[in-house]
Order: sequence, then structure tokens, then C-alpha cells
Amino acid sequence: IVLAAVVGVMFIATTANAYTHSVTLKMGSTGSQVMELQKALNASSCKVASSGVGSSGMESTYFGGLTKAAVMCYQSANGLTADGVVGPMSGAKLAMVDDSNDDSNDDSNDDSDLQGGAGSVESYTLLSGMSNEEVGEDEEDVQVAGLEVEADDGSDLEFTAVKLVFDEGSAASDFEDYATEVSVWFDGEEVARVDGDEFNDNNNWTKTVSLDNGAVVSAGETAEIVVAVSGISNLDSNDATDTWTVDFRSVRFVDAQNASTTEDPGVATRTFSFESFASATDVELKVANGDEDIWEAHVLNVDATDDTDGVAIHSFTIEAEGDSDLLIDSLPVTVTSTEATGNDPADLVSAYYLFADGEEIGSETSVDAGADSSEVVVFDDLDFTIEAGDEIEFEVRADFNSIADDLDAGDLIAVAFGETETDLATFDVEDEAGEDLIDADKTGTATGQSHEVRDSGIMLEFVSASATRAAIADAAGESDTGEYKITFKATAFDADARIDKSCEHGGANAAGQGVEWDETISAADTTGWTLGCVMSSSSTDSEDTSNVFEVDEDTTRTFTITVNLTPDEDSYAEVFLESVNWGTATDDTNANYYTFNLGDYKTDSQFLNDM
Repeated sequence: IVLAAVVGVMFIATTANAYTHSVTLKMGSTGSQVMELQKALNASSCKVASSGVGSSGMESTYFGGLTKAAVMCYQSANGLTADGVVGPMSGAKLAMVDDSNDDSNDDSNDDSDLQGGAGSVESYTLLSGMSNEEVGEDEEDVQVAGLEVEADDGSDLEFTAVKLVFDEGSAASDFEDYATEVSVWFDGEEVARVDGDEFNDNNNWTKTVSLDNGAVVSAGETAEIVVAVSGISNLDSNDATDTWTVDFRSVRFVDAQNASTTEDPGVATRTFSFESFASATDVELKVANGDEDIWEAHVLNVDATDDTDGVAIHSFTIEAEGDSDLLIDSLPVTVTSTEATGNDPADLVSAYYLFADGEEIGSETSVDAGADSSEVVVFDDLDFTIEAGDEIEFEVRADFNSIADDLDAGDLIAVAFGETETDLATFDVEDEAGEDLIDADKTGTATGQSHEVRDSGIMLEFVSASATRAAIADAAGESDTGEYKITFKATAFDADARIDKSCEHGGANAAGQGVEWDETISAADTTGWTLGCVMSSSSTDSEDTSNVFEVDEDTTRTFTITVNLTPDEDSYAEVFLESVNWGTATDDTNANYYTFNLGDYKTDSQFLNDM
């Protein structure tokens, strides 16, 4: 089936000095009264357009978005209901506007405006930037094909009509089942528009479209004629991805001598398709971890007897990639606890809060999960929009119970938002067309690490790490010795703390007494190596003993472990910190281990030569 479509908006001259209301006008209305409405608006302070179609002298017979906006402006300014519909009250008010001195009354085509003599089109060329375009649901004025015309040096040319031929590719439905409107644009200005249902059997799928005044290309210059299509808002899933072609079958123009010419540009067709909104706009919701100071494992300071409110426990980002805003109405996160006694996140937390770029957008009460160590917390009724191309940072915060409740010092809590959560029915996200995002359009994961809750303890802060080599070349041919230093700060909170002085060689994340370190080497193993470690502090405390360093409540001390490695074979080696043993005992029997965020507590790799 061949579908030929012509898109046009006709101008009708009038000598009326004011708008006369006779019928209700609204979006989609056409006819001479629409033109009179636009003239009245342009004679007021609420103009339809400042240039191009709809502007003074270029009023059209089509009631579109610009006309509606101007009507609403006029209604607001005159104490009327600003609904964009011209009924009796709005009509009566507009009838009071005098446009007798408005030059928009002169709509005649003055051929003397065209300069030169006889003229013709030097060449027609399809615009290369438009090919296989996608028209999405509810998308407006998607450019699907363009024609560049070049006037010869003889005359300016005014293009007055174009014949478009649409041809079904893989489509099996009528054009109106895909498109609401087709429009024609001349050098970026709209010059014609027609409803999709005008493409039907009655005109044999062919129509010649008259173009508005102003489609003029100067002698020796080029201009672009572009066809754009607007998609319907509820495309049938069976029609998605169907293709059509469009052909510029003929154009009509006049030269400065008022000679009219109609000719076939002789260019190829362009193919385009109709797609679901998400597909056409390349919609993708991308999830990633946010602030690492929040989602990476660390100690959370809670209270022995009072609740602790608003503690940040997870951070993640959501990016709206593509050309559509995303509306999030509900968002689930999974909270998991590991406890000394009991097995329920509600033992730790009484309430959760969701923040977006620092603003609270949702809150939920913790629900007893029974014997389940995980709870899905659903933040609903969010009505939160992420604009196309934007990335928003979200935080989950929590109100923690006290140690006097069911929370125990040393309990762990973690939050996740990722593939599992975005697949849940409780994750409600829509694109601009109101369509739910499909699973393939939701990607990424943000899994928070486990945080330890304590009413007292230590916090560590990395300071520096270094690796040096002492080359020994004596008669005995001794090997190099690598000296590795890791320096960190320890702060005690809510009580005095003691850190064991011993410096132990660990391995496989062992948890022995003292500060534990390990190494990464290129050799097969460290059998036969000489290993040594000393722990020191940059300060002293009167309560230090031979076994422990004292860190007083709310004070900070700086510590350094110095590790010496002497290899029995050539090797690269680096040293890293595994854990810090702490507690309240004055001997070396403390049973608490700080293992959080130690990724930075490591040296560079140093080559050691075995002599």
C-alpha cells in the first residue's frame, strides 16, 4: 500500500478589525476563526509567536501549542480561568481587542518581495543526518527526512507546496494508528501541519501540501525542507518497530516573475520506524555505589541507653540515561543484619529514611522480620523525578536502637539496592510516556558493606605508607632488606580503649592478638624469609603498659608498624594491614578486631634481591 501525505496550513485573508466569537476553540481546532483568534492575541500582550508561523503577519488556521499558551496567558491576565479553551467568556473579552492597526491583516503574497528574474532549483539533496530515525510514543515532531534545495543565481524562490509519499515497510496498520500529526519545516520554521487521520483511502494516500508564506530561499543560497512525525501516545505493542518510508515526490515553487514550477526532486526515500517510548529515547536507569565514606564498611557509633537517629548507612546513585525523565514512585532496599543474639534488622533499627541530594523524600518504620535476617524496606509514594541526563545521589539513613534494647555491640548491618531490588514489583519507575521500565533498561548494583555498631570503640584513619630497600653488598653477599612502614591514627569514642602492642604476621585475614599485617610477594612463598615487625606510637600515655597502648576517650594517637623483610629469593613484595586488636583489658587478651576500610593501609611494591 502506498500512502501519499501532504501537510498544510492555509492562510485566509480577512478585513475584520476584531475577533468575533462564534464557536469554542481549543487544541486541534482549525479554520479562519483560529486565524482571527491569533490576530487578536498578537494585538494584545500575549502574542502567539515573535517570529515565524503564528507571529504577526503569519497567523495560521491551526490551534496548536503556541496558540494555547497565548490564550492561557491572556486568560490569566484578564482574570479568566486559564485552561487554554476559548469559550464565550474568553471570546467576549478577546472581541474587545482592536487589531485594525495590526499589520497581520495583510496576508497577501507580494511577489515583489522576491528578487531577480526567472529562476530554478540548481540541485536537490537528501540530508544525510536523517536515516532510520525512531518515532517514539508521544514524541512530538521527530524529524524523519530532510531535503536540501539550492536556488540558482537567477532568482529568489518561494516554495509553496510539497507532495509527500509514505509507503508501508513492515507496517500492517493504518498510518493514524502510528502517528497523530505530520509537520513540514523550512529552515527550522514550521510551515505546515496535518492530523495523522488525514492519511487515508479517500485521498489515495497522496496529498499535496500548501506551505505557509515565508518559505523563501535567496538566489544562489540553500534551504532545508524537513518532514517531522509525532507518535501516538499508546502505540500497540504489535506495531512497535514497524517501519515506513517517506518520499519527496514533488515540490512547487515560484520565482520573482511569479512563474510557478512543479518538479520531482528525484531523490531516494528515507526509512523510519515507530518505537515504544523507552526504546526511541534510549531510556536506561543506571545504579552505582555513591559516597564510599558511607557505603564502605565502618563502625557506627550508637548509644548505650538512648536511640541514635539519622545515621547514614548506605549511599548510591541513580542516573537517568537517555532522553526521558524518570518518575520513581516507590523504591525498595534490602537490609541485612548479623547479630550476636537474635536475627532481625528490627533489633537494630526502628525507622529508615530515604534522601535524594540531601533532601528527605521518604520514610518507613522497620518491621519485625521474625527469623529472617533480611528485611525489604519499601519507600513508597515518592513521586520523585530524575530529569533526563541527571544523576541523583541517594542516602539511606536509620534510627538505631540503644544497646539497652535488642541491639548488641558488634552487630553488623548492610543495605543493598541493585539488580534484585530493581526487579521487584515494588520498584515503581516510569518514563515520560507513563510506561514502566523493562528489566533490560534497569542496570547496575549498589551493595553496601557491613557496618559494625558499637557504643564505644576505636576509629582508624590512614596517614601514610612507604617501602624502602637497603642493599647490602658485603663479602658475605647478604640479601636486601625491605623496610615497610604503615602509619595510621586511632581515635577512641565513648570510652578509653587499649590497643595491643604486639605486631603479628597474619595471613588469610587471621584474627590473632595485636596488630596483624601480611604481605603480597611474587615469590612462591615466604618460607626461608626473615620477617620482623615493631609497632610504635608518636606519643606516650601514662597508662601505657608493656602490653598495650592507652587511647583515652575522645583523643587520637598516631601509630606506625615497621616491617622488615629479607628474602631468600628475588621477589617483589608489598605489605598491608589486616586488623587492629583492641579492647579494655590492660594485658594482651583484648578480643575486638577493627577490620574496616583497610584497603588503603598498604605500601607500594618493592623489589628485593636475594644475594
